[in-house]
Amino acid sequence: MTTDTSPTADTRIMRIVHSALRRDLARAAQVLRTAPTPERTQRVALADHLVWMMQFLHLHHSGEDQGLWPLVRAVNQAAEALLDVMDADHTRIGPEIERVTAAAADYRADPAAREDLVRALTALEQVLLPHLQREEDEMMPVVARTLTREQWDEVEQRVFIASKTKRELGIEAHWVVDGVDREDYDVAVGKVGPATRFLLLHAFARPYRRACAARWGADVDVGPRLHRPPRTDGSVELWIDAPARQLYDAVADVTRIGERSPECRSCEWLPGRPPGTVGARFRGRNRAHHMRWSRVCEVTAADPGERFEFHTVSDRRNPLYHDSTTWSYVFRADGHGTRVTHSYRIDVLPYRPLLALYSRLHPQHQDMRPQMRQNLETLGRQAPAGRSSGSALPRTPVGQRLEGGDRQEFAGSGSDTRD
Repeated sequence: MTTDTSPTADTRIMRIVHSALRRDLARAAQVLRTAPTPERTQRVALADHLVWMMQFLHLHHSGEDQGLWPLVRAVNQAAEALLDVMDADHTRIGPEIERVTAAAADYRADPAAREDLVRALTALEQVLLPHLQREEDEMMPVVARTLTREQWDEVEQRVFIASKTKRELGIEAHWVVDGVDREDYDVAVGKVGPATRFLLLHAFARPYRRACAARWGADVDVGPRLHRPPRTDGSVELWIDAPARQLYDAVADVTRIGERSPECRSCEWLPGRPPGTVGARFRGRNRAHHMRWSRVCEVTAADPGERFEFHTVSDRRNPLYHDSTTWSYVFRADGHGTRVTHSYRIDVLPYRPLLALYSRLHPQHQDMRPQMRQNLETLGRQAPAGRSSGSALPRTPVGQRLEGGDRQEFAGSGSDTRD
């Protein structure tokens, strides 16, 4: 199982990929069953796409079989029975993948093979769709409890991303984000760094739209549904089995922010007011993929055991650092533990051109709440050792800190600061 203080695996991408499979299986069935039957150009485009999908599905299952499931088995023996079910599902699905591939090839060459393809797709759905749902409802929660974020990311990069060419990733990226909302879009495109992301999203957008028009029809909307502005405030709450003052001390020691944040590498108090008091300033140094930056912050509330708050300092002389966000932690005694509320509020947005640029470079910065919850969960995992020893919460070794992919807002995060 995961170590006490390591952030757990974020498996949301599996649901997103499964949704893409369901979506295009439904689209294919509709095209094949709706009059008039496809003309040659559409027939060929549809058949080629189904062959591609079956190859993708085969590689997806192979990656799970060879990279993900063995790791889960090695770490969590209690998952053996469920993993056996996953293996059995894959064994049943394999022949149906081959059947659809063959039927699609036949249909590409001969429109009379349409009904055979419909039957093959129906047979595949009968075994695939229940498997996808079972994997999301049962297997992925086990994976999330078993693997750390670092272990999950390593498998994902090595098995599902690094083995593919830029062209393969470009086609796959647009297929995955077709029709998704802002949250799922941010998860999907956040799997690669800003430079690669920019290339994939811009170089392959038009070819993907053309291919979709050929197989589905020009009137089908295949873009992501991103018409949701970034959140300007939000909060998350978690009950932690530890005294409020102990949790407060861990949060107010900003030199420990990096233990809970994959982007913040270090924080240091600056000369001036005493550390941890209202008016005290500190600088956080951050990194996400190949981008590095820092930010000066100022403590605005410091009530031991009750509330700790700071904001990123707006520098009106420098347009890059015009924005400002306030971050707060509120601690309330609740039974034998503490209910911690972590909140943020964007007080000054970046200038509009920079806001658009930041959205492209860091799409995961659109909504801070998922990462803020991870922040509190990491704090909670640190609590048992500190409670048993009666001392401060233990420090998380730097080697256990995540590399990249954190959800940070434009003006910083509850775990990050920018300059």
